[in-house]
Amino acid sequence: MTAITGISGIGAGATTQAAETNGSSDLNFDAILEAFKKAASETPEQRARDAVLKKHDLSEEDYKKLPPKEKEAIDKEIAEAVRKVHERKTGVAMPDSPVPTEKLFG
Repeated sequence: MTAITGISGIGAGATTQAAETNGSSDLNFDAILEAFKKAASETPEQRARDAVLKKHDLSEEDYKKLPPKEKEAIDKEIAEAVRKVHERKTGVAMPDSPVPTEKLFG
């Protein structure tokens, strides 16, 4: 009988701990769910662009404030990432684009 009490004691402690942290885990789950919904609603090209900005630790606002030369370098990297995504999706090689990324993404 003692073994059963020990087992139920472990379960009861875990249940109590889960109840205490449930509020924070709900918030964490909601944040993860929102991030997933955002990523799922974006095109692969948009996700490639976001990945380049994240790689350089830039928010959209930071990107807009970059000096022209730095912005041009980021734009080239974005264009390359988008080109690779396009080629993976379609199997068709895409030539280097003279179109600025602002026109691609608004």
